[in-house]
Amino acid sequence: MKALIVALAVLGTSFIAKADGFVCTSESGLVLKVYNHTEAQKGTRSAAVMIVSNSGVGHGNKTIATFTDAKSTVSSYKQTYIGKVDLRVLESNRKGELIGGTKLGQLDMIILSVDFSYAAPLAHGQDVGATLTLQKRNGEELIEDVNCLRYLKN
Repeated sequence: MKALIVALAVLGTSFIAKADGFVCTSESGLVLKVYNHTEAQKGTRSAAVMIVSNSGVGHGNKTIATFTDAKSTVSSYKQTYIGKVDLRVLESNRKGELIGGTKLGQLDMIILSVDFSYAAPLAHGQDVGATLTLQKRNGEELIEDVNCLRYLKN
């Protein structure tokens, strides 16, 4: 009986995904945090949330925008995360906030492409490069290299 309980516990924990994602910073002071889903039915390698903040702003006002899968404002393909700026959504409607030399209200998408593959996994806290693309509503793109740290909840 004891062996059966241990076996069930081991099997049960193998279906629980741990949180993973990236915490990225740019030279201009932007901080992007992207986290994947932890529920298998939603896809543990697909984006759940993207948080964009400014490290140079005072405490309590750092967050510029939050994009979530629940509100259909974040998506991902492999390790490219796309935040869709939707001024009708409370978490991304602060159109006057400065982000990467422009205002949030002028942006259509925030695209973070991380140089990472699950075929070559990284440990928690390891560095990886990435590219941040701020795509404006008028078609103009602002591109910046960013440095990311792998996030894995132990």
